[in-house]
Amino acid sequence: MREPTTDDAIAPCPICGFASASSLCAVCRGEGVALGRRSDLAIGPGNPLADALRGLDDVRRAVLALLFEAEFVGALRGPILVNMAAMTAFTVAGWRWLLPALEAHFASRGEPGAHLWVLAVWLGGGPSLLDLCAGWAMGPIRRAAERHMLGATPTAPPASGPRLLERVQLLMLGAAAVVLMLGAALVPWVGPLFCLALGAGVAAVVYMQPPLAVRGLAPRARLDALRRQPWRALGAGLGLQLAAAVPFLNVLALLPVATVTATSTYLHMDKRPRASTRA
Repeated sequence: MREPTTDDAIAPCPICGFASASSLCAVCRGEGVALGRRSDLAIGPGNPLADALRGLDDVRRAVLALLFEAEFVGALRGPILVNMAAMTAFTVAGWRWLLPALEAHFASRGEPGAHLWVLAVWLGGGPSLLDLCAGWAMGPIRRAAERHMLGATPTAPPASGPRLLERVQLLMLGAAAVVLMLGAALVPWVGPLFCLALGAGVAAVVYMQPPLAVRGLAPRARLDALRRQPWRALGAGLGLQLAAAVPFLNVLALLPVATVTATSTYLHMDKRPRASTRA
């Protein structure tokens, strides 16, 4: 059976993106605010550099919202525990097995580079692996972010989020990115910058899936939406990759921060579908 897409007769609300059969959306009532509620919800792409900077700022706003906004009280315990379990397991595996193995590999060749390869593995594969292991627990955070920015959220959205198979496909995307990064990471100066840029793109694609998926968009339609207005998502992806290096924030709340960031980024996007999008 075909997944619902935004090409169906009921168009998505331009504010919240949920299907609306009337001019006044039953979810958001045609209103929305930015994270922190200090400004209205500005929708649509702008200058690429400005959009990228706004995406970076979405990460900062997401951290502050999780700390201080009332909608997130009571929604954090489960997601934080799952995030902690996943990140602790990744950290232990990295420092106990992956890094020693890479150090032994490079030592046998008389070259440095083990830490650069660890970085490449995380930048390319970390987002999709974290999403596969813990993304299923982030629903309460996404709903809290939508209540904060829209005033409401559907009790029964068109979909619950990305399916397991789709998350596995994202993991394969991350693995392909890792292969490219391992080859580039050792190139002086240019290599690490390339890895960071590609990692930002991987993070944008992975972390943006839930807010797009719950609105019933098929995988191809999600990628098309990101491809048509990529700069804010890329800025957010870069900010989240940098946030992964912040002690305590990474272990405690990296995926909750990513979920709030992605929700905000999506709500600022132009939600009009392209006529040729198909499932």
